[in-house]
Amino acid sequence: MGLNIVGTVDKVNGNELSYNNFVEKYLSKNEPLVITGLMDDWRACKDWVFDDGRPNLQFISSTFGNSKVQVADCGSREFTEQKRFDMSVSDFIANWVDFSSVEHDNPSTNKLNGKTLLYLKDWHFVKIVGVPRV
Repeated sequence: MGLNIVGTVDKVNGNELSYNNFVEKYLSKNEPLVITGLMDDWRACKDWVFDDGRPNLQFISSTFGNSKVQVADCGSREFTEQKRFDMSVSDFIANWVDFSSVEHDNPSTNKLNGKTLLYLKDWHFVKIVGVPRV
């Protein structure tokens, strides 16, 4: 048994969508839509990612690399959860890049040369870094 998706969802540039049009056409009818364009000028949408949507890891590492974050080793259990530990953002990104740069025989193992692919868990960005100037 599979999921059968019927219909389409409108994609609307938020800069061209009036509040009244939004309420009348979507909100009052409980119709879903994808709103685009409202964050185009945000620094996070310019500096932190490339035009194709990939994260700009060099920028993130050089700008926020000294921040300490909690990461999870999803391949190791500690009591009832994944093993967690703190590391710098730049070390986390270096680990990510190492994994991204090679072909894995079995990606499900998340292991490479004794290292493990890590999961950045709950980066409380604003609490640690503050609100970046935009």
